[in-house]
Amino acid sequence: MSRPWNVYDILSDTQFKLYAQAGIEAIHAQLLHNRGITTPGAMRSFLDALYDQTPDPLTLIDMSEALKRIQRALAQQEHITVYGDYDADGVTSSALLTRALRTLKSPEAILDVHIPSRLHDGCGLNLKAIDLLKSRGTSLIITTDCGSSDVEQVAYAKAQGIDVIITDHHHPPEKRPDAYAMINPWRPDCTYSERYLCGVGIAFKLTQALYRAYKRPEAEELALLDLLAVGTIADVAPLLGENHTLVRLGLQRLNQTQNPGLRALIRKAGLQPGRIRERDIAYALAPRINAAGRMKDASIAFNLLTTDDPAEAAHYVEALEQLNQSRQRQTEELMNHVRTEAQLRPNDKVVLVSGDNWPEGIIGLVAGKLSEEIHRPVLILSRGPEFSRGSARSQQGLNIIDALSECAGILVRYGGHAQAAGFTIANNLIEKLREHLLGWNGQAAPSMVASVAGETEVEIADQTGVVIEQEITSVRMIDLVFKRLERINYDMYRTIRELAPFGAANPEPIFKAEGLRVISSWSSGFDGRNLRLLLSNGKFQFKGTVIRGGAQRSSFPAGQFVNAIFSLEPAWHPQEEMNKQEIWLKILHLEPIKI
Repeated sequence: MSRPWNVYDILSDTQFKLYAQAGIEAIHAQLLHNRGITTPGAMRSFLDALYDQTPDPLTLIDMSEALKRIQRALAQQEHITVYGDYDADGVTSSALLTRALRTLKSPEAILDVHIPSRLHDGCGLNLKAIDLLKSRGTSLIITTDCGSSDVEQVAYAKAQGIDVIITDHHHPPEKRPDAYAMINPWRPDCTYSERYLCGVGIAFKLTQALYRAYKRPEAEELALLDLLAVGTIADVAPLLGENHTLVRLGLQRLNQTQNPGLRALIRKAGLQPGRIRERDIAYALAPRINAAGRMKDASIAFNLLTTDDPAEAAHYVEALEQLNQSRQRQTEELMNHVRTEAQLRPNDKVVLVSGDNWPEGIIGLVAGKLSEEIHRPVLILSRGPEFSRGSARSQQGLNIIDALSECAGILVRYGGHAQAAGFTIANNLIEKLREHLLGWNGQAAPSMVASVAGETEVEIADQTGVVIEQEITSVRMIDLVFKRLERINYDMYRTIRELAPFGAANPEPIFKAEGLRVISSWSSGFDGRNLRLLLSNGKFQFKGTVIRGGAQRSSFPAGQFVNAIFSLEPAWHPQEEMNKQEIWLKILHLEPIKI
């Protein structure tokens, strides 16, 4: 059931000449054209990634109104509360805005933060929290990564004398909250040129506007880009346009960060400053930040990212590490359970599994993992006394949000998009939902752009759903077939990395080499789960790895000829790095051939 591969058309000589006249290398021109960046000017802008070319924050809708209200609050020493969300985007956006406001407020003024509990509150504003903030003296709430659909809650806050400024990136409903200001590029009346900023990106644009209004040095803006890079990659936002520029600069900042919490997190994850890439955020940093909200309280991660005390940072990072390890154990245990349940229903085109009080923070992760594994849509429900909360993930064959929409009458609440959704349902209606899904014949769910994240869970933020990423066909694309294999070298790897950071909408380039001979093979990694190969075309040799391909070793004996589909990775030699820089092939697919 694996998806087929196809190859992008190679550019014509005329096109290559046009791009060369603009100073664009041929490999860059081909790869950028494959990603929908087709004009010389757009290619140049992408490659240069200049901070001063990012859009003016004041061109974002309602930014001027928000700026004036915050300036008034700062001048009058009002009690301001930053109201965030419990995922990595919400936590980093809350931390970024809090750090910015700290530098602008007077020492006597109170700056507060509130991040709701995933387990007890759900995302977004809630009435109980508004009462709490009112009792503390809050007169201005600034949301980050939430609030766009909270019509009732904003009205309630307003009745309590609290102004609400919404900063968010989720699609707003037709009837929007009557907030003091609502900074959201997905508003139909917003003309801002960059729609795909995530929560931390919008928080950063507000910070830009504030810092510039108070004539703070540009260096202070740039210093916050480490948090932006973490949140943007964790949220799988498309890495094109402004996102690409800000995340590229943010990764540079992260590699030399002075944020004590990030430094502690980097050490705990075993990462080396100077070599941190987007994949390290996705696999190592973001899961630890997310573990706080999934397993206990997102404020642990927020406190880590906002403390200036290294000793405090060490304390918080240890707490996160314990939570992340617990999350990994529970995910594996639940994965084994639901996999067994799925095996009992091999002919069901949709797998629906429920259990009592399963950890709601990880059911989405497990649904996603199992869906990828069995190539079927998976719904996992955590059953409470009367109601169950569920997470759904889909592959080809079912548009999960359309399927849920068709039975909205039996759901308490739902939201999401074609491949990921969240919902709440009464326990006595679960079987009715199963019957509906098994009989559903609606539109197939499109695939989303591949992510660098290994454990990405799409957070369902509100009833109107999440930002829908750029969609592609079910065919996986190869960027280029190498005819001259001598070009597969470290210099080529470095040239390709000039297009980084890679992720959603700017996937890591994938190549193909044909007619390679297997010289030798061996197993590597824990329990020999990976397959290592030495390949040759007669003139050049390449080392490659098939991650989790150890079981395939017998299919590729010495002497076997193959076509290889791969991406390029550096082979680090710490002791001789300056003298010997090599690459290896991260093999995504091997195709046996006869020659």
